Amino acid sequence: MVDRPPIRTTSPVDGLGRGRLTFVQVLAQSISAVAPSAVMVTLPALVIPEAGTATIAVFAAAAILMTLVGYSVGQFAQRMVAVSGLYSYAAKGLGAVPGFGAGWSLIVGYAAAAMASVVGAASYSSALLSRVGVPTGTATTAIAAAAVGLIALALMIRGVRISTRVTLAVEVFAIIAATAVLAVAFVHAVGDSPSGSDPPGEHSSNIGFALLLAITSFVGFESASTVAREARNPLTAIPRAVKWTPLALGILYVGAAAAQMQSPIEQSSGLAIVLSLPDTAGGASAALSILMELGITASWFACVLGSTTALSRTLFAMGREGVMPSALGRTHARFHTPHIALLASVPVIVVVPIVYLLSASSSRDVLLGLLTVSAHGYVIAYISVCIAAPLFLRKIGELSRMPLLAGAAAASMLTALVVWATWSRTFVAGSATAAYVLLLVLGYLIFFLRARPGSEVRARVGVYDETTASDLLVGYRPWEVRK
Repeated sequence: MVDRPPIRTTSPVDGLGRGRLTFVQVLAQSISAVAPSAVMVTLPALVIPEAGTATIAVFAAAAILMTLVGYSVGQFAQRMVAVSGLYSYAAKGLGAVPGFGAGWSLIVGYAAAAMASVVGAASYSSALLSRVGVPTGTATTAIAAAAVGLIALALMIRGVRISTRVTLAVEVFAIIAATAVLAVAFVHAVGDSPSGSDPPGEHSSNIGFALLLAITSFVGFESASTVAREARNPLTAIPRAVKWTPLALGILYVGAAAAQMQSPIEQSSGLAIVLSLPDTAGGASAALSILMELGITASWFACVLGSTTALSRTLFAMGREGVMPSALGRTHARFHTPHIALLASVPVIVVVPIVYLLSASSSRDVLLGLLTVSAHGYVIAYISVCIAAPLFLRKIGELSRMPLLAGAAAASMLTALVVWATWSRTFVAGSATAAYVLLLVLGYLIFFLRARPGSEVRARVGVYDETTASDLLVGYRPWEVRK
């Protein structure tokens, strides 16, 4: 007879809500962490000076690469329910030590993305306030950043259903607004200059850095996997979200890049980037600018919610494992959210960018720096999960050719991209790499102090939602990972 492990009386991630989110709300989590409408206006304007006429190809390549990553993530998502997403996946395929590296990289990625989103939301809300006479400056942006953090914290503690509903409504409005503005700008630009405008800058040596920036326009799409326990039918909802979101985003971004390459872009030392409409646009120019600023502000705010939600679930899992302080693994008695992880992370997410703003020359530089650090964290985690997927499938006896080829191709290309971007002739790429390496070293110092070789902590790395005795009594057989 085959010895089976005893049925648990409680799940390792007990305390989080279970089966609350519909597929649409799961999809909202992925979309909000990406902030597509803000990316549609902001990222192409940052990539065009680096990639020039190759901008559209850069975004198309990024979409294909992220689709391969999504396929690898889906191999785990359809077999197990994890509250920390890629962290648990990588740990099951690679083991505790490299798995922690993937999880810590995700924490860096989520945190830096949330910080960048705070800067974006605060900067664009300041631009809106300036239209009614409120003086602009670092002080106004800092106050706006604090307000963004407080509102986001209240929504996330209150519950994931509320935050996903808010982010879905916000992103639908923001995408419509951004698409409308870009479409009008494109039509007027083409009508006035049939031959099109030459994109600023032609720096082929920086294509690697441009591709890394383009990757940041997709990162966060996998965050749906962090709400798997809270989703209904997670073994189908999560794989669908992570597999199809990159393709849909790729269509949006290629269109946005094409529109911005045709339309003149005004860039100042500030973050706000405004598409200049020709005189033929008449009074619509000011109205469209306001509409765009409202949409982008809303989208950045949604990204704060999405990125911090994913971050808090990863910290929650590490707290339950003992890799991080156990207090992070507590949940709110009424709302069933990881409130301690949220209370610990949100102040950092708000204070760091404010300090960065005080020391940097512009909010645009702050955004670019934070996005580049975030890209390093995400990309390393993506490489880890792409390597882990075929190893995990081989371990459970389900390895086939396609997961092996997709994982190997994505991991190889992402590794080459990191090396290429690091050696490109940009200060941001080099300093971001240094910052990421220092943070990774800090994370491993914590890990080796708390998870010594052979300890129970290492054995618990990669927790996921397991079947309990009460589930079996009611005939409910949820989600079981194979060892």
